[in-house]
Amino acid sequence: MRLQKMFKKVNKAFLLFSGVAVCINLSAKPSDYLSPIDAVIDSNGKHIYMACPTSNAVEVFDTKTKKAQTIVNIVDANGIAITSDNSKIYVTGGNEHGKIYELTTSDNKIKRIFDGNHAPVSPLVSKDNKILFYANRYTNCINALDLATGKVVAKNKSLREPITMQLSKDGKVLFVANHLPLMPAYLADVYCIVELYDTTDNLKKIKEIKLPAGSFAIRDSAISNDGKYIVLGHVIGRFTVPTTHLDRGWINTNAISIIDAEKQELVNTVLVDDPNIGAPNPWGVAISDDDKYIVVNASGASEAIFIDLKKTIERINKASDKAEIVNNLSFLYGIKDRVRMEGKGNRAVVTHKEFVYVPMYFSDTVNMIEIWDDGPGGAVAYPLSKHTSPVNDLVRLGEIAFNDGTICYQQWQSCASCHPDVRSDGTNWDLLNDGIGNPKQSRSLLYTHKTSPVMITGVRAAAEVAVRAGFKHIQFRSAPESTSHAVDEYLKSLEPIQSPYRNLDGTLTESAKRGKELFEGEANCISCHNGPYFGDKEKYVLGKGTDHEKTRAFATPILIEVWRTAPYMYDGRCVTIMDVLTTDNKDDKHGKTSQLTKEQLKDLEQYILSL
Repeated sequence: MRLQKMFKKVNKAFLLFSGVAVCINLSAKPSDYLSPIDAVIDSNGKHIYMACPTSNAVEVFDTKTKKAQTIVNIVDANGIAITSDNSKIYVTGGNEHGKIYELTTSDNKIKRIFDGNHAPVSPLVSKDNKILFYANRYTNCINALDLATGKVVAKNKSLREPITMQLSKDGKVLFVANHLPLMPAYLADVYCIVELYDTTDNLKKIKEIKLPAGSFAIRDSAISNDGKYIVLGHVIGRFTVPTTHLDRGWINTNAISIIDAEKQELVNTVLVDDPNIGAPNPWGVAISDDDKYIVVNASGASEAIFIDLKKTIERINKASDKAEIVNNLSFLYGIKDRVRMEGKGNRAVVTHKEFVYVPMYFSDTVNMIEIWDDGPGGAVAYPLSKHTSPVNDLVRLGEIAFNDGTICYQQWQSCASCHPDVRSDGTNWDLLNDGIGNPKQSRSLLYTHKTSPVMITGVRAAAEVAVRAGFKHIQFRSAPESTSHAVDEYLKSLEPIQSPYRNLDGTLTESAKRGKELFEGEANCISCHNGPYFGDKEKYVLGKGTDHEKTRAFATPILIEVWRTAPYMYDGRCVTIMDVLTTDNKDDKHGKTSQLTKEQLKDLEQYILSL
């Protein structure tokens, strides 16, 4: 079936499932799972409101009675914010038909719905409750919505997938963290960026803060109550070295970056792992009300990590070699506590006074942790309204395994570490499946079970082989066959998000229509990028490799969702599709594009990005 038809199915929408796009039938019953992915707590500490994407719901948990209920149905409720007076809740939801919902907490009902455009995320209310800031993740846009008029009064572009935002204490600066890097992947220094915008001047971009090399998969952030520090959780990939062994963070480490919000600069990045055991997949971040503790979820290990903020800053300031802090697995020794959660998949986290509350994505529970004078206590779990235990369907079990770092030797990483949201992390990795010293792009896993052979050089005959090899050679553990089979079923269940380069109804723009004619005609891209997935399952020697790989054959990549998988080519040398068509194809070995005009190239690019 052609992709154009796939996006026109009746009564269907594409939802973010564990951050991954999944097509569901809106006329069907929502999932039995809630999957809380974002949360806020009112200033009184009485109610926790949770965005639950797989059940299309907002859940509220009463911290006194320890009871929960679903209060409203919202398609793909993926982000949530609360006003300072506790009177209103704002929820982002949807992908190509994104909406922002305003709820009143007095009756928990939807009062207004705003057009959020494509994939709105990360709602954030201004200090005076007059403006709602939000991001469009896949169109890379930052917006300021006037809540009185319901109109966007300011917007600007961000770099790549803005995912979490914080306001300075005076409300004048918006700090926006991008989920992934966007630069040639073969560079030794590939990193995410935090962008700063002036909220008093139409969201004018005023500065960029570079994170350390290998920083990617930012998920969440928090600002201290005194306004001094912003903390981000993320992975640090050690992609510049071969993946010959795993211990001591050889492949991935897990970190928090601390930004001085007043000086608008990076203080430093510290590892939350221990020397012999990782803390995989940092997700939710919070800071306790008294600013004593940073709390970061090691989601892949189902642990909450408590870090003494003041003592961390003191250690950073006293360090003789500040550049080496990011490599020091013992840096937080003695000022960090790891608390095991009950259940799996801690993503959101909120705090109130001496209590920390951690909703569990895969367990549909809320863990409560009390902070004592000598540190955090143990976690106690309370069920949400649709708590289901045990999980027994293969797709859900596969999603759990894909995100579970405890399967890995010394739990340094999960499958999701190099494939966040089951897509690419924007970097190159020197895996050992095709020799050594030849790093290649981390690839999206969408449709891999339908488009064999897999891996960039096609060294795995099928995705089933690659899944099992991944556990063995990248996580250094042989997972049970039942686990591998469940991961297969999870990956098979994935569907693409509609491209933001299309019209809202899923049809091609006029420019893309012209590009389609070029794709199938003069440029002859369709000779290799054909069939339902725009890939012919063949390998070709195009002479595009470097050094000893000039004569190597590479598997034809599929083009569905190519708009979200930059950079391109096997080594990530091309940041944009236009780079692929022009600077990297002057010899016409990768389609016939050298004779096309600038207008034709733009049309061709628009079509490819529409797939």
